[in-house]
Formats: sequence, structure tokens, C-alpha cells
Amino acid sequence: MRATFLFASMLFLLAGVSPPATSGPAPTRFSSAYTTLTKCGSGMTKKEEREAAQQGSDIPTRCKGYGGYDVYIYYSACSSIFTLDKGDESISLGMQAVNWKQKTVEWRMANGKPFAVIMRVYDYAGDDLCTSDGKITGSSLIVKGLKGYDIDETVDAKSTPNPNAKARELADQAYAKAKSK
Repeated sequence: MRATFLFASMLFLLAGVSPPATSGPAPTRFSSAYTTLTKCGSGMTKKEEREAAQQGSDIPTRCKGYGGYDVYIYYSACSSIFTLDKGDESISLGMQAVNWKQKTVEWRMANGKPFAVIMRVYDYAGDDLCTSDGKITGSSLIVKGLKGYDIDETVDAKSTPNPNAKARELADQAYAKAKSK
């Protein structure tokens, strides 16, 4: 009986001190968050807005983003310029006709932290944005990496089945590639 007790105690001790099984690092959890471009305000104080208006300058639109980035929309005579800004860092998202149709910017997240953005851009009829008759002839999704992620992809939304999923896939693959280095 005593031998059985000793044997059981040894098994218990051995089981208690054996190293836990390791399964490696947790897989990356990808998700998306969105900035609605139609519900943004000025990137300026009221005083700066008044001064810009007095000088005949256009007032940029500022939309709150993620990870310290904001989406800015700057205006010229016949075009709108979309950029991401974070301090002294600026990432161009492209130029569109002044009557742009974009509604959102999609932020790709890895474990809750942004690493890329996806935005739909439109092709318009006409030679340039100033002579565009407003007729949309096509669209594509641009995929841009944030600081530290070298991502610059375009997905033709007309010829690619499920272009949103393809854009997310390209972003996620580039993230995984950057993390494996």
C-alpha cells in the first residue's frame, strides 16, 4: 500500500512539474474599422476657418481616423485630394473630382491596431477632373500601408470578383510578409 502511495505521489509530482504544452504565438486576428467621410468637420479652429475664408482659401475637411491618423480632404478648383496625416507623416490616397463619391475609408487592423487603409477611387468620363461630366466609368480599391508597412496595391473593382475581399487579402498578406522578416 505504501509503495502504491509513493508511486502515485511521484506521478502527481512529475505531472505537476512537467512543462506546459506550447502552441506557439497566437494567430493574428484581422478586422476592419471605418471612417465615414460624409460626417467630418474642418481640420481648423474657428479662427483659422475665418482667416482662410477671408483669404479665399478652401478649408480642408478632417475626419478622425485610427492609430493617431486623420483623413484630410483638401480642395482645389476642380479636384479633391485625400491624404492620411499623423504628425509629420503624410500618406497620399489620391485625387478625385470635386464631387467625389467616396463614403468611407476602411482601416485594416491586426490584433486591433491599424496597419493599412483601403479606399475606393473612381474613374470619371472626360480628359481630366475639371472636364469630367460626373459620369463614373469605373472604380478601383487602393490599398496603402501605414508607417512600417510597405503596401501599395490597386484592385480593379470592375473586373475583380469581390474586390473588397481581394483588397483585404492583399493587405493581410503584406502584413504577414512584413512580420515574417
